[in-house]
Amino acid sequence: MKKIGIWAIRTLLLGTFLVLTVYVFDWRLMLEQGNTLLMHPGWLVWMSGMYLGAFALRAWAWRVYLQRRVSYMNCLYGLFYSLFLNHILPIKAGDAVRIGYIAKRDAIAWGEAAHSVVVLRLLDMLVLGGMTAAGILALGLSLSTLFFWLVLAGVAIAGSFIYIVLRTKKHSFWKKHLYLLRNGFAGLDGILVVSATLASWLLEAWIVVGVLRTLRMDLPFLSGVWVNSMTIAGQVFHFTPGGIGTYESVMSFSLATLGIDWRQAYLISLLSHGFKFAFSYVIGIWTLAFAPLSFREIRSWIQGKNKKYND
Repeated sequence: MKKIGIWAIRTLLLGTFLVLTVYVFDWRLMLEQGNTLLMHPGWLVWMSGMYLGAFALRAWAWRVYLQRRVSYMNCLYGLFYSLFLNHILPIKAGDAVRIGYIAKRDAIAWGEAAHSVVVLRLLDMLVLGGMTAAGILALGLSLSTLFFWLVLAGVAIAGSFIYIVLRTKKHSFWKKHLYLLRNGFAGLDGILVVSATLASWLLEAWIVVGVLRTLRMDLPFLSGVWVNSMTIAGQVFHFTPGGIGTYESVMSFSLATLGIDWRQAYLISLLSHGFKFAFSYVIGIWTLAFAPLSFREIRSWIQGKNKKYND
């Protein structure tokens, strides 16, 4: 049932993308607005800097979470490989290479590397979810009482589970990962990891805001943060290279909710996503040149056949 539900949402989002393409896509307007964006190199440099800064902060948060036992540049290269591969493959396989890269370069256990990536991905979703919920409330769309109680129940169940695991000696696997979780978020380092993650998503929001500003559309920065949060959260249902279709559908809907015409909203989503694709390819080629990996290594990590590091 879970798989059916996920594929139903994926099909709906892709169908929305196709409908928008057929009914609101204007090729002439696309060329005109795309040229307008290219005629503002200052904004392109600013957007690139903000996007690069977002990954710099995530790499730093990753290193802090691993208690600074890994190289900052290896964390950054791992993130760049993940970004690049997620934009050329139909599945989100980039994280597997990110895990393999840091495990190989810094000789840490595969299990610990995987743990850190999963935890930080979950943190991303929590931050994006919080931004999305805050935006919904600011727009005057109240969250349902049912949603509140579901969240409360989820927290209670998770808390009970953690308590049981900690009290049970048999579950050494879970106790180990809870130990890593506690150490990763202990004291000031935990605050730094969460703060850097939050700031990274604020920086990434400048892509959609930058596109809007170059097209002379007035949208407050915080509204751009909400649109970006909604769009990235929707990438949970990613199943095409770079999330093509899913990205455009969610961003178009979010912008239309803020009062932007559907045709313009769709165009903005195409331009911002196109910018991300261009950035990911440029940074991917740069990473391959300065931190090369063999195709065999990449394939083995994606297929899970090269976990030669200790769990």
